[in-house]
Amino acid sequence: MMVTEHKQRLQGIMIFLLVILSLNFFFARFVTTSMLKNICYAYMLGAIMLSIPRSFKVGNGFVLPVQLISVSVLLSIFLAQISWKQDLTYFTSTIPYLLWIVFFYLLHIRFPIAKLEKITFFYGWVYILLFMYQYTHSHVVYFGFREEFAEDRGVIRILFPGAGVFLLAYYIALNKVMDKIKYRWVFALFILCGIVVTVLQVTKQSIAILLLITIFHLLRTVSVGKKVLVMILAGAAIYGTLNSNNPISRGIIESQRDNVQQGNQNIRILASEYFVNDFSPNLLSRIFGNGYPNLKSNYGKFITILEDNYGYFLTDVGIVGMYAMFGILPIIAYVIIFYRGLRMQVPPEYQYLKYYLFNLLATCLTSDSIFSISFILTNVFVLYSLQVLKEQKQSTTLMKV
Repeated sequence: MMVTEHKQRLQGIMIFLLVILSLNFFFARFVTTSMLKNICYAYMLGAIMLSIPRSFKVGNGFVLPVQLISVSVLLSIFLAQISWKQDLTYFTSTIPYLLWIVFFYLLHIRFPIAKLEKITFFYGWVYILLFMYQYTHSHVVYFGFREEFAEDRGVIRILFPGAGVFLLAYYIALNKVMDKIKYRWVFALFILCGIVVTVLQVTKQSIAILLLITIFHLLRTVSVGKKVLVMILAGAAIYGTLNSNNPISRGIIESQRDNVQQGNQNIRILASEYFVNDFSPNLLSRIFGNGYPNLKSNYGKFITILEDNYGYFLTDVGIVGMYAMFGILPIIAYVIIFYRGLRMQVPPEYQYLKYYLFNLLATCLTSDSIFSISFILTNVFVLYSLQVLKEQKQSTTLMKV
């Protein structure tokens, strides 16, 4: 018994450390520019090697989609060499994208969902605190890869790395704030802080989705009349805020006006057309992807030219960017994930899993949330939790029969 408890404790510590190390301590400059980065990558590689022997399994639910994504990332290492002559020694750049395989390690050890919630919620608070510190010290870049934070949309815009744990923690808090528990105020405080952090990052889509899901969740058990009243009040509040002439609202309105005026010349549309039609040098890469570009290779330098000269960013075109790097297999995988995940019935206390999945779907064309290092591990946590719930339901059904 003591041995089992000790083993479970070690597994918990391993997953806890994997989150922060996979994020390079939220891509802190003191990590990404030092030997500490090598330690982070070595730890991730160790977790991947530990998970690979457990990945050769047959199962329904989300097993096949995760296998498809994992295989596509692994193949992309060789495709980058075949299609772009990127040296195989640059495979280390792909290590964080192979963390999808950790899904199978979690299944193997049957890691408790409750522990994943606690780990995620802890790092959600860390994200908020570090964001606020960076926001109030914006003259120096402590986290991320920008050389400086410039004024954009009326404010100093800081898109803080590691948003996956923040979003998942927010939806966990939203789910639990309705429960009659002792520390309910902690979840309420997180929700308030989460809304503030999201607004300060001035991303229209993120603000809209977060508020939409929040209102939906808080109103799902009230009468139709109260729902209509709250929606009217919320609409009036949003309208009043957007017309309040403060820097943030002016920035959001100006950004939206620019997008409308660009029409078919919108940079995301142009970039998507290029990456789908003209980017891949051969049929093999059109099917299985071009691989992840290491910035030191000629392939990576070409990507930098596309970004600097044309404004074509793989991270700005969502699922198209994923297709360009990893091919058609992860696209098929995500179709299965969204179809099965959003149709799946889950207990009320796990509704946050579907909120997170809906957020991925809503942003899959305009952000890198479906493949970003900042999101991969929380994407894995969500799919693992859904898989466990699905298997528990199937087991219960069989027992009744």
